[in-house]
Amino acid sequence: MLHSNQNNNVEKSLLKEILNPSNYDTNLQNITQIIADFFLVDFCLIISDFNHLRYFYNLRNSHANNFKISPSKLSNLIQIPWIIELRSESRLKSIRDLNHKKYQKLLPFFEEIGIKTLLGKNTNFKGQTNGIIILGKQDPHQWSQKEKTKLNEVAKIVGILCHLSQVNMILDEKNLSKDSSFSLSNIPKLLEENPILKLWWQSTRKQLEKQLEWNRKVIYNMITIMSDQTRNPLAIIKMGITILQTRELSSEDFNKRITMLEEAWSNLNEINEKILQLKHLKSQNLYSNLVDTNLKELIEKITKSYSKQWQEDSKKSIKLTTNFNINQEELINTDIQHLTYIIEELLTNASKFSVPNSTVTLSVTQENDTNNSEIIITFSNISEYGCQDNINEFFEPFYREQIVIDTAIPGIGVGLNIVKDLVGLLQGKISVDCLPTENPKHCKIVFRLVLPQSLSSS
Repeated sequence: MLHSNQNNNVEKSLLKEILNPSNYDTNLQNITQIIADFFLVDFCLIISDFNHLRYFYNLRNSHANNFKISPSKLSNLIQIPWIIELRSESRLKSIRDLNHKKYQKLLPFFEEIGIKTLLGKNTNFKGQTNGIIILGKQDPHQWSQKEKTKLNEVAKIVGILCHLSQVNMILDEKNLSKDSSFSLSNIPKLLEENPILKLWWQSTRKQLEKQLEWNRKVIYNMITIMSDQTRNPLAIIKMGITILQTRELSSEDFNKRITMLEEAWSNLNEINEKILQLKHLKSQNLYSNLVDTNLKELIEKITKSYSKQWQEDSKKSIKLTTNFNINQEELINTDIQHLTYIIEELLTNASKFSVPNSTVTLSVTQENDTNNSEIIITFSNISEYGCQDNINEFFEPFYREQIVIDTAIPGIGVGLNIVKDLVGLLQGKISVDCLPTENPKHCKIVFRLVLPQSLSSS
Protein backbone atom coordinates (compact mmCIF):
# COMPACT_ATOMS: atom_id res chain seq x y z
CA MET A 1 0.00 0.00 0.00
CA LEU A 2 1.30 3.46 -0.94
CA HIS A 3 0.59 6.87 0.53
CA SER A 4 -1.55 8.18 -2.35
CA ASN A 5 -1.28 11.85 -1.37
CA GLN A 6 2.51 11.71 -1.73
CA ASN A 7 2.61 9.63 -4.90
CA ASN A 8 3.70 12.54 -7.07
CA ASN A 9 6.04 14.07 -4.54
CA VAL A 10 8.24 11.22 -3.29
CA GLU A 11 10.76 11.59 -6.14
CA LYS A 12 10.87 15.36 -5.57
CA SER A 13 11.52 14.81 -1.87
CA LEU A 14 14.34 12.36 -2.59
CA LEU A 15 15.93 14.62 -5.20
CA LYS A 16 15.73 17.54 -2.78
CA GLU A 17 17.91 15.54 -0.37
CA ILE A 18 20.43 14.90 -3.15
CA LEU A 19 20.59 18.61 -3.97
CA ASN A 20 21.36 19.44 -0.33
CA PRO A 21 24.92 18.06 -0.10
CA SER A 22 25.88 19.51 3.28
CA ASN A 23 25.78 16.12 5.01
CA TYR A 24 25.11 12.96 3.02
CA ASP A 25 24.67 10.84 6.17
CA THR A 26 21.84 13.13 7.23
CA ASN A 27 20.42 12.95 3.69
CA LEU A 28 20.35 9.16 3.77
CA GLN A 29 18.80 9.09 7.24
CA ASN A 30 16.11 11.52 6.05
CA ILE A 31 15.49 9.34 3.01
CA THR A 32 14.67 6.32 5.19
CA GLN A 33 11.97 8.43 6.84
CA ILE A 34 10.60 9.61 3.47
CA ILE A 35 10.50 6.06 2.07
CA ALA A 36 8.94 4.57 5.24
CA ASP A 37 6.21 7.22 5.23
CA PHE A 38 5.51 6.84 1.53
CA PHE A 39 5.28 3.03 1.47
CA LEU A 40 3.49 2.97 4.85
CA VAL A 41 5.93 0.36 6.15
CA ASP A 42 7.12 -0.20 9.71
CA PHE A 43 10.80 -0.57 8.87
CA CYS A 44 13.17 0.83 6.26
CA LEU A 45 16.88 -0.01 6.07
CA ILE A 46 19.42 1.41 3.61
CA ILE A 47 22.94 -0.05 3.50
CA SER A 48 25.11 2.26 1.40
CA ASP A 49 28.53 0.72 1.97
CA PHE A 50 29.10 -2.96 2.76
CA ASN A 51 32.87 -2.61 3.27
CA HIS A 52 32.53 -0.07 6.08
CA LEU A 53 29.00 -1.13 7.15
CA ARG A 54 27.48 2.28 6.62
CA TYR A 55 23.74 1.94 7.19
CA PHE A 56 20.66 4.00 7.98
CA TYR A 57 17.27 2.85 9.17
CA ASN A 58 13.88 4.02 10.37
CA LEU A 59 11.31 2.38 12.67
CA ARG A 60 7.76 3.66 12.46
CA ASN A 61 6.26 1.31 15.10
CA SER A 62 6.26 2.64 18.67
CA HIS A 63 6.87 -0.74 20.34
CA ALA A 64 10.52 -0.97 19.34
CA ASN A 65 11.92 2.43 20.29
CA ASN A 66 14.84 0.81 22.07
CA PHE A 67 15.80 -1.39 19.14
CA LYS A 68 19.26 -0.60 17.78
CA ILE A 69 21.04 -2.14 14.85
CA SER A 70 24.60 -2.78 15.92
CA PRO A 71 27.48 -3.43 13.49
CA SER A 72 27.63 -7.03 14.74
CA LYS A 73 23.92 -7.56 13.99
CA LEU A 74 24.34 -6.05 10.55
CA SER A 75 27.48 -8.07 9.86
CA ASN A 76 25.54 -11.27 10.55
CA LEU A 77 22.58 -10.11 8.46
CA ILE A 78 24.54 -9.40 5.28
CA GLN A 79 26.03 -12.93 5.39
CA ILE A 80 22.60 -14.56 5.06
CA PRO A 81 21.99 -16.00 1.55
CA TRP A 82 18.76 -13.99 0.98
CA ILE A 83 20.68 -10.72 1.51
CA ILE A 84 23.63 -11.91 -0.61
CA GLU A 85 21.22 -12.71 -3.47
CA LEU A 86 19.53 -9.33 -3.02
CA ARG A 87 22.90 -7.60 -3.43
CA SER A 88 23.91 -9.56 -6.51
CA GLU A 89 20.61 -9.69 -8.43
CA SER A 90 19.03 -6.74 -10.22
CA ARG A 91 15.45 -7.84 -9.58
CA LEU A 92 13.48 -7.18 -6.43
CA LYS A 93 13.10 -9.86 -3.77
CA SER A 94 10.07 -10.14 -1.49
CA ILE A 95 9.01 -12.27 1.46
CA ARG A 96 5.31 -12.56 2.27
CA ASP A 97 5.74 -14.30 5.64
CA LEU A 98 9.04 -14.56 7.51
CA ASN A 99 7.69 -17.40 9.64
CA HIS A 100 8.17 -19.76 6.70
CA LYS A 101 10.91 -22.28 7.51
CA LYS A 102 13.08 -21.28 4.53
CA TYR A 103 13.60 -17.84 6.12
CA GLN A 104 14.62 -19.06 9.58
CA LYS A 105 18.05 -17.43 9.32
CA LEU A 106 16.46 -14.02 8.77
CA LEU A 107 13.93 -14.37 11.57
CA PRO A 108 16.25 -13.71 14.57
CA PHE A 109 17.14 -10.28 13.22
CA PHE A 110 13.60 -9.16 12.38
CA GLU A 111 11.52 -10.85 15.09
CA GLU A 112 12.91 -8.41 17.68
CA ILE A 113 11.01 -5.61 15.95
CA GLY A 114 8.08 -7.81 14.94
CA ILE A 115 8.64 -7.62 11.16
CA LYS A 116 6.79 -10.37 9.26
CA THR A 117 7.23 -9.43 5.61
CA LEU A 118 10.04 -7.91 3.50
CA LEU A 119 10.59 -6.22 0.15
CA GLY A 120 14.16 -5.55 -0.99
CA LYS A 121 16.03 -4.01 -3.91
CA ASN A 122 19.69 -3.28 -4.55
CA THR A 123 20.87 0.19 -5.59
CA ASN A 124 23.48 0.95 -8.22
CA PHE A 125 25.22 3.74 -10.05
CA LYS A 126 26.73 3.37 -13.54
CA GLY A 127 26.04 -0.37 -13.41
CA GLN A 128 27.80 -0.99 -10.10
CA THR A 129 25.85 -2.11 -7.04
CA ASN A 130 26.45 0.28 -4.14
CA GLY A 131 23.76 -0.57 -1.60
CA ILE A 132 20.39 -2.14 -0.78
CA ILE A 133 16.98 -1.00 0.45
CA ILE A 134 14.86 -3.28 2.64
CA LEU A 135 11.25 -2.48 3.57
CA GLY A 136 9.40 -4.35 6.29
CA LYS A 137 5.86 -4.65 7.67
CA GLN A 138 4.67 -6.09 10.98
CA ASP A 139 1.91 -8.11 9.35
CA PRO A 140 2.12 -10.64 6.49
CA HIS A 141 1.65 -8.73 3.25
CA GLN A 142 1.40 -9.50 -0.44
CA TRP A 143 3.50 -6.81 -2.12
CA SER A 144 1.63 -5.30 -5.08
CA GLN A 145 3.09 -4.69 -8.51
CA LYS A 146 2.57 -0.96 -7.96
CA GLU A 147 4.71 -1.06 -4.80
CA LYS A 148 7.42 -3.01 -6.57
CA THR A 149 7.46 -0.63 -9.55
CA LYS A 150 7.70 2.38 -7.26
CA LEU A 151 10.55 0.83 -5.24
CA ASN A 152 12.46 0.27 -8.50
CA GLU A 153 12.12 3.99 -9.26
CA VAL A 154 13.09 5.02 -5.72
CA ALA A 155 16.13 2.73 -5.78
CA LYS A 156 17.54 4.57 -8.80
CA ILE A 157 17.52 7.87 -6.92
CA VAL A 158 18.89 6.34 -3.71
CA GLY A 159 21.70 4.80 -5.76
CA ILE A 160 22.84 8.28 -6.77
CA LEU A 161 22.96 9.44 -3.16
CA CYS A 162 24.79 6.27 -2.06
CA HIS A 163 27.37 7.02 -4.73
CA LEU A 164 27.78 10.63 -3.61
CA SER A 165 28.11 9.48 -0.01
CA GLN A 166 30.87 7.05 -0.90
CA VAL A 167 32.71 9.63 -3.03
CA ASN A 168 32.40 12.10 -0.17
CA MET A 169 34.21 9.62 2.06
CA ILE A 170 37.04 9.46 -0.46
CA LEU A 171 37.35 13.23 -0.41
CA ASP A 172 37.13 13.47 3.36
CA GLU A 173 40.16 15.34 4.78
CA LYS A 174 40.85 12.58 7.29
CA ASN A 175 41.07 9.98 4.54
CA LEU A 176 43.23 12.32 2.47
CA SER A 177 45.73 12.58 5.30
CA LYS A 178 45.74 8.81 5.84
CA ASP A 179 46.18 7.89 2.17
CA SER A 180 49.22 9.67 0.77
CA SER A 181 48.57 8.16 -2.67
CA PHE A 182 45.45 10.31 -3.01
CA SER A 183 45.97 14.00 -3.69
CA LEU A 184 43.96 16.95 -4.91
CA SER A 185 45.66 16.55 -8.29
CA ASN A 186 43.50 13.44 -8.80
CA ILE A 187 40.26 15.40 -8.45
CA PRO A 188 39.90 16.41 -12.15
CA LYS A 189 40.13 12.74 -13.18
CA LEU A 190 37.68 11.80 -10.45
CA LEU A 191 35.24 14.45 -11.70
CA GLU A 192 35.36 13.12 -15.25
CA GLU A 193 34.65 9.60 -14.00
CA ASN A 194 31.70 10.69 -11.86
CA PRO A 195 29.21 12.97 -13.70
CA ILE A 196 27.04 13.53 -10.61
CA LEU A 197 30.08 14.64 -8.58
CA LYS A 198 31.16 16.82 -11.50
CA LEU A 199 27.75 18.51 -11.55
CA TRP A 200 27.92 19.08 -7.78
CA TRP A 201 31.48 20.43 -8.05
CA GLN A 202 30.56 22.85 -10.85
CA SER A 203 27.48 24.07 -8.97
CA THR A 204 29.49 24.67 -5.80
CA ARG A 205 32.21 26.45 -7.76
CA LYS A 206 29.66 28.75 -9.42
CA GLN A 207 28.19 29.64 -6.03
CA LEU A 208 31.65 30.47 -4.69
CA GLU A 209 32.45 32.57 -7.74
CA LYS A 210 29.19 34.50 -7.34
CA GLN A 211 29.96 35.09 -3.66
CA LEU A 212 33.49 36.22 -4.50
CA GLU A 213 32.19 38.62 -7.17
CA TRP A 214 29.63 40.01 -4.70
CA ASN A 215 32.35 40.51 -2.08
CA ARG A 216 34.54 42.35 -4.58
CA LYS A 217 31.65 44.56 -5.61
CA VAL A 218 30.81 45.44 -1.99
CA ILE A 219 34.45 46.26 -1.22
CA TYR A 220 34.74 48.42 -4.36
CA ASN A 221 31.52 50.27 -3.56
CA MET A 222 32.58 50.76 0.06
CA ILE A 223 35.94 52.29 -0.91
CA THR A 224 34.34 54.52 -3.56
CA ILE A 225 31.58 55.78 -1.30
CA MET A 226 33.75 56.29 1.79
CA SER A 227 36.27 58.25 -0.29
CA ASP A 228 33.51 60.38 -1.80
CA GLN A 229 31.62 61.06 1.45
CA THR A 230 34.65 61.82 3.63
CA ARG A 231 36.54 64.00 1.15
CA ASN A 232 34.55 67.22 1.66
CA PRO A 233 34.28 67.08 5.48
CA LEU A 234 38.01 66.40 5.76
CA ALA A 235 38.79 69.25 3.37
CA ILE A 236 36.59 71.62 5.41
CA ILE A 237 38.25 70.56 8.66
CA LYS A 238 41.74 70.98 7.16
CA MET A 239 40.87 74.43 5.74
CA GLY A 240 39.31 75.53 9.05
CA ILE A 241 42.35 74.47 11.06
CA THR A 242 44.70 76.30 8.62
CA ILE A 243 42.69 79.53 8.82
CA LEU A 244 42.45 79.42 12.61
CA GLN A 245 46.23 78.88 12.83
CA THR A 246 47.25 81.61 10.36
CA ARG A 247 44.67 84.41 10.65
CA GLU A 248 43.24 86.63 13.29
CA LEU A 249 39.48 86.48 12.92
CA SER A 250 36.70 88.62 14.18
CA SER A 251 34.33 87.09 16.66
CA GLU A 252 31.70 86.66 13.93
CA ASP A 253 34.10 84.98 11.46
CA PHE A 254 35.50 82.79 14.23
CA ASN A 255 32.02 81.52 15.11
CA LYS A 256 31.31 80.84 11.41
CA ARG A 257 34.46 78.74 11.12
CA ILE A 258 33.62 76.81 14.28
CA THR A 259 30.13 76.12 12.94
CA MET A 260 31.61 74.81 9.68
CA LEU A 261 33.99 72.55 11.62
CA GLU A 262 31.15 71.25 13.78
CA GLU A 263 29.04 70.44 10.69
CA ALA A 264 31.97 68.64 9.05
CA TRP A 265 32.60 66.68 12.25
CA SER A 266 28.89 65.84 12.47
CA ASN A 267 28.93 64.45 8.91
CA LEU A 268 31.94 62.27 9.65
CA ASN A 269 30.45 61.13 12.94
CA GLU A 270 27.19 60.16 11.19
CA ILE A 271 29.18 57.99 8.77
CA ASN A 272 31.00 56.39 11.70
CA GLU A 273 27.71 55.73 13.52
CA LYS A 274 26.23 54.02 10.46
CA ILE A 275 29.28 51.76 10.11
CA LEU A 276 29.10 50.84 13.80
CA GLN A 277 25.36 50.09 13.48
CA LEU A 278 26.04 47.83 10.51
CA LYS A 279 28.84 46.06 12.39
CA HIS A 280 26.58 45.60 15.41
CA LEU A 281 23.83 44.05 13.29
CA LYS A 282 26.11 41.70 11.40
CA SER A 283 28.29 40.49 14.27
CA GLN A 284 25.96 40.14 17.26
CA ASN A 285 22.83 38.25 18.18
CA LEU A 286 20.25 41.01 18.50
CA TYR A 287 17.03 40.45 20.33
CA SER A 288 13.61 42.07 20.37
CA ASN A 289 12.19 43.81 23.42
CA LEU A 290 8.50 43.24 22.77
CA VAL A 291 5.88 45.65 24.08
CA ASP A 292 2.34 46.59 23.10
CA THR A 293 2.19 50.08 21.62
CA ASN A 294 -0.35 52.24 19.83
CA LEU A 295 0.90 52.28 16.24
CA LYS A 296 -0.91 55.48 15.22
CA GLU A 297 0.47 57.42 18.19
CA LEU A 298 4.00 56.13 17.55
CA ILE A 299 3.95 57.13 13.86
CA GLU A 300 2.42 60.54 14.58
CA LYS A 301 5.14 61.22 17.14
CA ILE A 302 7.86 60.30 14.61
CA THR A 303 6.38 62.17 11.66
CA LYS A 304 5.70 65.39 13.58
CA SER A 305 9.39 66.33 13.79
CA TYR A 306 10.05 65.27 10.19
CA SER A 307 7.16 67.32 8.84
CA LYS A 308 8.39 70.45 10.62
CA GLN A 309 12.00 69.89 9.53
CA TRP A 310 11.06 69.41 5.87
CA GLN A 311 8.92 72.54 5.76
CA GLU A 312 11.78 74.58 7.19
CA ASP A 313 14.05 73.44 4.36
CA SER A 314 13.28 76.16 1.83
CA LYS A 315 15.33 74.50 -0.93
CA LYS A 316 13.17 71.38 -1.04
CA SER A 317 9.99 72.26 0.87
CA ILE A 318 8.70 68.69 1.03
CA LYS A 319 5.28 67.95 2.49
CA LEU A 320 4.50 64.88 4.57
CA THR A 321 1.02 63.38 4.67
CA THR A 322 -0.14 60.38 6.71
CA ASN A 323 -3.13 58.14 6.10
CA PHE A 324 -4.39 55.67 8.70
CA ASN A 325 -6.86 53.00 7.70
CA ILE A 326 -6.69 51.19 11.03
CA ASN A 327 -8.47 51.36 14.34
CA GLN A 328 -7.43 54.47 16.29
CA GLU A 329 -6.56 52.29 19.29
CA GLU A 330 -4.86 49.53 17.29
CA LEU A 331 -1.98 48.00 19.25
CA ILE A 332 1.04 46.30 17.75
CA ASN A 333 3.29 43.99 19.73
CA THR A 334 6.81 44.74 18.56
CA ASP A 335 10.18 46.28 19.43
CA ILE A 336 9.61 50.05 19.55
CA GLN A 337 13.30 50.96 19.16
CA HIS A 338 13.77 48.83 16.03
CA LEU A 339 10.46 49.92 14.48
CA THR A 340 11.24 53.59 15.16
CA TYR A 341 14.62 53.26 13.43
CA ILE A 342 12.99 51.60 10.41
CA ILE A 343 10.36 54.34 10.01
CA GLU A 344 12.89 57.14 10.54
CA GLU A 345 15.35 55.67 8.05
CA LEU A 346 12.66 55.24 5.37
CA LEU A 347 11.46 58.80 5.91
CA THR A 348 15.02 60.11 5.74
CA ASN A 349 15.59 58.14 2.55
CA ALA A 350 12.38 59.57 1.05
CA SER A 351 13.40 63.14 1.87
CA LYS A 352 16.85 62.74 0.32
CA PHE A 353 15.54 61.55 -3.02
CA SER A 354 12.28 63.54 -3.37
CA VAL A 355 11.99 66.29 -5.95
CA PRO A 356 11.43 69.81 -4.50
CA ASN A 357 7.87 70.83 -3.61
CA SER A 358 6.61 67.25 -3.72
CA THR A 359 4.78 65.16 -1.14
CA VAL A 360 5.91 62.09 0.80
CA THR A 361 3.00 59.87 1.78
CA LEU A 362 2.99 57.42 4.66
CA SER A 363 -0.02 55.09 4.72
CA VAL A 364 -0.95 52.48 7.31
CA THR A 365 -3.51 49.75 6.59
CA GLN A 366 -4.45 46.38 7.97
CA GLU A 367 -4.68 43.30 5.79
CA ASN A 368 -8.18 42.52 7.12
CA ASP A 369 -10.35 43.13 10.15
CA THR A 370 -9.47 39.86 11.88
CA ASN A 371 -7.39 39.72 15.02
CA ASN A 372 -3.64 39.56 14.58
CA SER A 373 -3.74 40.36 10.84
CA GLU A 374 -0.68 41.89 9.24
CA ILE A 375 0.02 45.63 9.35
CA ILE A 376 1.06 47.23 6.05
CA ILE A 377 3.00 50.52 6.06
CA THR A 378 3.85 52.15 2.73
CA PHE A 379 6.19 55.07 2.06
CA SER A 380 5.91 56.77 -1.33
CA ASN A 381 7.69 59.77 -2.84
CA ILE A 382 8.32 61.33 -6.23
CA SER A 383 11.96 61.08 -7.32
CA GLU A 384 14.23 61.50 -10.32
CA TYR A 385 16.68 58.86 -9.11
CA GLY A 386 14.65 55.69 -9.57
CA CYS A 387 16.00 52.81 -11.63
CA GLN A 388 13.79 49.74 -12.11
CA ASP A 389 16.70 47.61 -13.35
CA ASN A 390 18.70 48.01 -10.13
CA ILE A 391 15.89 48.41 -7.63
CA ASN A 392 16.58 45.05 -5.94
CA GLU A 393 20.06 46.32 -5.08
CA PHE A 394 18.70 49.16 -2.96
CA PHE A 395 19.00 46.96 0.14
CA GLU A 396 22.58 45.87 -0.59
CA PRO A 397 25.32 47.36 1.66
CA PHE A 398 27.26 50.32 0.23
CA TYR A 399 25.13 50.44 -2.91
CA ARG A 400 24.45 53.85 -4.46
CA GLU A 401 23.53 54.85 -8.00
CA GLN A 402 26.22 56.81 -9.83
CA ILE A 403 23.82 59.70 -10.42
CA VAL A 404 23.29 59.92 -6.66
CA ILE A 405 27.04 60.12 -6.08
CA ASP A 406 27.48 62.69 -8.86
CA THR A 407 24.78 64.97 -7.41
CA ALA A 408 26.42 64.85 -3.95
CA ILE A 409 23.41 63.47 -2.05
CA PRO A 410 24.79 62.52 1.39
CA GLY A 411 24.88 58.91 2.55
CA ILE A 412 27.02 55.80 2.37
CA GLY A 413 24.43 53.23 1.28
CA VAL A 414 24.02 51.19 4.48
CA GLY A 415 20.78 52.62 5.89
CA LEU A 416 18.46 50.40 3.84
CA ASN A 417 20.63 47.36 4.49
CA ILE A 418 20.23 47.98 8.23
CA VAL A 419 16.48 48.42 7.70
CA LYS A 420 16.30 45.07 5.88
CA ASP A 421 18.02 43.27 8.77
CA LEU A 422 15.81 44.92 11.39
CA VAL A 423 12.66 44.08 9.43
CA GLY A 424 13.79 40.46 9.38
CA LEU A 425 14.35 40.62 13.13
CA LEU A 426 10.77 41.83 13.52
CA GLN A 427 9.61 38.86 11.41
CA GLY A 428 8.37 41.20 8.68
CA LYS A 429 8.94 41.76 4.97
CA ILE A 430 10.00 44.83 3.01
CA SER A 431 9.98 45.48 -0.72
CA VAL A 432 10.48 48.45 -3.03
CA ASP A 433 9.02 49.32 -6.40
CA CYS A 434 9.59 52.04 -8.99
CA LEU A 435 6.45 53.25 -10.79
CA PRO A 436 6.14 55.63 -13.77
CA THR A 437 4.56 59.08 -13.45
CA GLU A 438 3.13 61.59 -15.90
CA ASN A 439 6.52 63.32 -15.94
CA PRO A 440 8.93 61.03 -17.84
CA LYS A 441 11.85 62.44 -15.82
CA HIS A 442 10.28 61.43 -12.52
CA CYS A 443 9.17 58.17 -10.95
CA LYS A 444 7.28 57.11 -7.86
CA ILE A 445 9.32 55.12 -5.32
CA VAL A 446 7.19 52.95 -3.03
CA PHE A 447 8.54 51.03 -0.04
CA ARG A 448 6.11 48.46 1.35
CA LEU A 449 6.67 47.28 4.92
CA VAL A 450 4.62 44.31 6.19
CA LEU A 451 4.73 43.53 9.92
CA PRO A 452 2.95 41.00 12.10
CA GLN A 453 0.59 42.64 14.56
CA SER A 454 1.86 40.34 17.28
CA LEU A 455 5.53 39.38 17.21
CA SER A 456 6.48 35.90 18.35
CA SER A 457 8.90 35.93 21.27
CA SER A 458 11.00 33.26 19.54
